[in-house]
This record gives sequence, structure tokens and C-alpha cells, in this order.
Amino acid sequence: MNLLDISTVWSLFHVMILNALLYEPRVPKKKACILTACFMGPLVIYNSWVFVRFGNEVAGQLVLFNCTIPSLIFFMLMAKHRNCRLLFTFCLTDTLSLEIIYCTRFLDDALGIPNFWVLFLIRLVIWPVLEWAIIKWLRKPYLNLQNVVKKGWGGFAGITMLFYVILLIMATYPVIITERLEYMPALLLVMALMPLIYWCILRALFHQQELHETEQQKQLLQLQSNMLVQRVDQNRHLEQTLAIQRHDLHHRFQTVDTMLERGDVLAARQYIAASQEALAEIKAKRWCNHSVLDAVFSACFKQAEAVGIEIIADLDIPDDLPVNAVELSTVFANALENAVHAVSELPESQRKIICKCIRHPQMMFRVSNPYSGEVHFDENGEPVAGSSEHGFGTKSIAAYCEKYNAVCTYKAENGWFSIQLTQTIWYD
Repeated sequence: MNLLDISTVWSLFHVMILNALLYEPRVPKKKACILTACFMGPLVIYNSWVFVRFGNEVAGQLVLFNCTIPSLIFFMLMAKHRNCRLLFTFCLTDTLSLEIIYCTRFLDDALGIPNFWVLFLIRLVIWPVLEWAIIKWLRKPYLNLQNVVKKGWGGFAGITMLFYVILLIMATYPVIITERLEYMPALLLVMALMPLIYWCILRALFHQQELHETEQQKQLLQLQSNMLVQRVDQNRHLEQTLAIQRHDLHHRFQTVDTMLERGDVLAARQYIAASQEALAEIKAKRWCNHSVLDAVFSACFKQAEAVGIEIIADLDIPDDLPVNAVELSTVFANALENAVHAVSELPESQRKIICKCIRHPQMMFRVSNPYSGEVHFDENGEPVAGSSEHGFGTKSIAAYCEKYNAVCTYKAENGWFSIQLTQTIWYD
């Protein structure tokens, strides 16, 4: 086995790693790693043997059937998104790998240094550097991109697939490209064009993601605006009621004065107590001191009480928040909305929501409610939505946790479902 064979085996191994880095498995990560190693390991070993036994030219012509198609089937079975998103990702990593393999070979041939030392050293370094760059800058946003952008992948997947076939045919059929040097300029032009097109495709996809997130933010801001409008309307109604009470107050004083002149102290006291109860009923309830969050709680609890849900709330929230108030209020609104939706389906005697928030020693927010049926959780411990119309609130909460280094846990036990958000950064 010479340095060419060693570098080829090294490259095959890292092609597998690239594919694994840029797709999201549908099984837990530990299980996915074990299954990937069990299947892709032997496949890499077999293809390495083919390269060593039959040479690069023959093995390169068979790689589509020996490696590409089996690994595509495996990742298709393992992937969370079994559609054009996976096909695009798979062809993207494979064509990128082919470019590295071909470019290093062409550079080695051009320099003319014997024993493939240039090829070996470049491949030895370039694969780990590429994987480090992907993990640091691309993997996380790209996985999020696959979850957010659900349309438009078909055409892009077709482009990457055609690039892969073109590269494979131009470089290996009918014989290896080094024996058909007159076709080398055309292959180099295709290889130069491909990264530019991929760059444009990724920019288009990420732009689509930004538009989607902007639309979501717009909806969230609209939600906050509606809640604040409801709070303003409530306060306006309260002011009107208080104005009427003030207008009627002198009549009540006269009535009490008349009762006292007659010596009917007991009746006067009863009348005063009844008046106090009437005033207490029109008092606006504040759930917390922060105006935005108070508006959110007021709107959510009003919605819950409208369908007969008992609210038990103990909220210790400071006026000055260390995070964006709109984003935090969205977390509260989503958690409470999910609770209201679940409890509304229960018998009226079981409709109850318990909401608690503390800020010492760290911020903790919990919403608990009874539920019926079964609650299923995914590999990340998040509840699985019962339909495509639900589940967006959970994703919004997860995005907040990721941004502000918070931890969200879900539990379903003894007939009660709870969501708890804990955040270490909080003002005293």
C-alpha cells in the first residue's frame, strides 16, 4: 500500500464524516453514531480494498455503485428529513469531496514530486481543517436551516446531483482524466463553477430562512401588540367604571349620612362594606410589575378564565429584565397557550393551570396543567405535536433557550404536564 492508497482510504473515511455532520438523524445521537459506524465502517473498508486491489481508475468507475448509492440509502433511512433536503446535503458533501480528491491529485501530478507526497500531505491536513470549519461555522445554522425551510429543495438537489454525475463521468469515463488531458480544461471549469453555484444556493436558502424568521417575528410582535391593546382596553374600561363610581360617591355619602342621623349604625356599616366590595370588584389585577409581561399574563389568563379554567399564579418578576422583554413574554405566552389548549379539552371540574415564576437564586418559570391521553416526546425531550398546526410554540421556546443559554424541560407524570424554563442569568 503506497501513499496514494493510504490517502484514498483517509479520504473515504472523511467523506463519511462530512455526510454525518450535515444531516439530522431521526434517532438519538448515540444510537445514530453506533449505526453509522456499524454500516459505514465496513463500507469504507470494502471500498478501500477495491481501491487498493484494482487501482484508482477501476475503483473510481465503480464508486457510484460501491459507495455512493449504498451510503445514500443508509442516510435516507437514518435521516429525519427523508426528502430533497437530504439529497441536496448528500450530493453537496460528495461533490465537495470529489473536488478535494481531484484537485489534490491534479496538483500532485503538476508538481511531479514522486511517491504522492504532495497529495498525501495536503489530504492529511485539508480534511480535518474542513471538518473543523464546518463544525464551527456551518453545521449548526445548516441543521436549523433544514428544520425551518421546507420548500425549494427539489431544484437545488437536482443541481447538486447533476454536478456529482458530471464530475464523476468527466473524471473517470471512459478512462481516467489524466489520460485524456484535452478534456482537463472543461473539467476544471466545471469544478470552478460548482463552488460559485453552491454559494449562491446556500445564500438563497439562508435568505429564505431569514424571511421565514422575519415573518415569525412579525407574528410575535403582532401577538404582543394585541395583548397590549387588550390591556389598554381593560384599563380604559376600568377608568370609565371608576369615573361612574366617583360620580355616584356623593350619593353614597348622603345615604350613609342619613343612616347615621337616624342612629342606624349597623345598616351604615353594612352599606359601606357593600360599597367597598363593589369597588374591589372593579380593581384591575396586576400579575407582575413589568408592563409588557403583565399585559401578556392578563391576556392569557383572561382567555383561560373565559373557558372556565382556574388560574393559580405566583409571579415574582422584576421591573428591569436582563433579556429582551418581548422575547421572554413570547416564551410565557407560548407556554400558557399550550396549557390553555390542553386544559380546554378536559371536563370543567379538572380545568386548572398553575403558573409560578421566581428569580432567586435564578430565574425559574413553570407552567403545570392536567392532561388526558398520552404525551410523546422526541429524542430532544420535547413534546411531539399532535398535528402540523401545532408545535411552533415549542420551537420558539427552544430558540429562546439557545439564544439566552436557558434550559427548558418537559415532564408528563401522574396526570400532570409541566414545562419548566430555568435561566442562570437574572438580576437580583
